[in-house]
Amino acid sequence: MNDQKITKNRRSVSFTLADGSNVEGYVFLSLYEACHEGPQRVGDLLNNVETFVPVDTSSGMLHLNIGNIIAAYTPLSEEKSDLMTLGAKHKVQITTSLGSVIDGEIFVNLPHERNRVSDYLNQGERFFRIFLAEKIVYIGSGYIVTVRD
Repeated sequence: MNDQKITKNRRSVSFTLADGSNVEGYVFLSLYEACHEGPQRVGDLLNNVETFVPVDTSSGMLHLNIGNIIAAYTPLSEEKSDLMTLGAKHKVQITTSLGSVIDGEIFVNLPHERNRVSDYLNQGERFFRIFLAEKIVYIGSGYIVTVRD
């Protein structure tokens, strides 16, 4: 059966979970993504229809329930594409249900009359992409208490 493995990219991710715990490990990403050109990204994986995501940790394979992920941090250098930074840039401060505050930037690439932070947040995504200095963080929409812009 090992000769039938599908080749995947591994990406380092640090997760913050709803119970306040942290999990560090690697997720497996497809070499191609149906929604855009190039390989699958962590954001694609989290916004997919799947309920669980396998994470290769130092203590073995762990399957995380995506519905309990507050935030997923991954290196900016590995995740970013030029298309992610199209549109109007907004500095935001997000407070999560754990009380943590995340300061970063979002890029809103919507029609001009719908180019506000609130328009970005109301798109219906499970996870929103926030740019930090060295990382991209995907924040679970259900765990966002407030967003200040």
